Amino acid sequence: MNRHRLDFAIVGAGMVGMAQTALLAVRHPGMRLALLESAPETAPKPAQHYESRVVALTQASRELLEEVGAWGEIAAARACPYVEMRVWDADGTGSVRFTSRDVQLPNLGHIVENTVIVNALRSRLEALPNVELVNGFCLESWWRDCGLWHLQSRGDQVNALEGLREQPEIVRTRLLVGADGVRSRVRDLLHIRCQDTDYHQTALVCVARCEKPHRHTAWQCFLKTGPLAFLPLAGLGDDNHCAVVWSADNELARELLMLDDRAFALNLEKTFESRLGKVESVTERLSFPLRARHAERYQGPGAVLVGDAAHSIHPLAGQGVNLGLQDVRVLGDEIDRALSRGLEPAHPSVLARYERRRRGDNAATLKAMSAFKSLFGAGQLHWRWLRNTGLNMVDASPMLKKRIILRAMAV
Repeated sequence: MNRHRLDFAIVGAGMVGMAQTALLAVRHPGMRLALLESAPETAPKPAQHYESRVVALTQASRELLEEVGAWGEIAAARACPYVEMRVWDADGTGSVRFTSRDVQLPNLGHIVENTVIVNALRSRLEALPNVELVNGFCLESWWRDCGLWHLQSRGDQVNALEGLREQPEIVRTRLLVGADGVRSRVRDLLHIRCQDTDYHQTALVCVARCEKPHRHTAWQCFLKTGPLAFLPLAGLGDDNHCAVVWSADNELARELLMLDDRAFALNLEKTFESRLGKVESVTERLSFPLRARHAERYQGPGAVLVGDAAHSIHPLAGQGVNLGLQDVRVLGDEIDRALSRGLEPAHPSVLARYERRRRGDNAATLKAMSAFKSLFGAGQLHWRWLRNTGLNMVDASPMLKKRIILRAMAV
């Protein structure tokens, strides 16, 4: 592909970056795109074992993946629909039960491993003739000239076959999309500041095999030290495996990471109140710090941010990737609208409309997640009464439950 004049260059080959590339390529087959990734190309991970990191895909996210042609491979690999969600307060009596029957839908969403989604999107991109996947492109500098962004790689990679240092590569594009995560290089080069909130918590993730089947139910227990979720997995012969996401205060997280597998499984079982019987085994635990970040703006001249490059939130509602995929759809819609009116995709009015449509919604979700974290972390009696009363009121109101489910599903 001629990289001297691309229509779109997307930086970052995670789920959001791949989805954005696929959506633009499918909708505009006559345009040229490149997906730039700093990491070298790696072979897809084998599917013989579950991966610890998962996504709770909403219906809107599934529809987007269907549109770009990736959902079929995802569903054929491993995608576990969940038809029920149970939420309760570990320090009280409040609880709420959401079911797909509340909204007359077949399910509330799907739990899918990150790798399954990434592999399906990569396969789809490799089949699209107007897309080039560029691995090992470490964005070093850029400049704007004649309506194009000129992106230069570091040029410090060594050619393994010839033993020679490679020359910097330059990619030129009409529109630059930054989908390169929380430490976005594109955001830095645009000089966009980020509001940063440290939750002083660490997320521990692993896969647990339980004594009882999960019944296609997502379980979430709110503790004073942070929420604990058991998310159903399927595809390896039984319904006894769950992805565990435990968001714990940093001190507790350090203690949990120091336990051996058996001691951790017993602790997990006790904290989860043995809702699925014994926790028979757990896989290796992964951990990452929890912070909320929100870019002060989403766009600059001829460039725009999507996904974690623009915002990242607490995982207690599992909305991070779904918010990013909503960014993908809205940016795609605004580009469609611009082209139908004869405007450049990178026209300032196009990027400003995208930012107006997404920033307010993302900011509201960030504030809601922070409020939930504070509410369920409060130990005072009046706060405990308030949250338990609130959970029970929601459970008793079919109309309120329906509104909450539809809002969470983005339908």
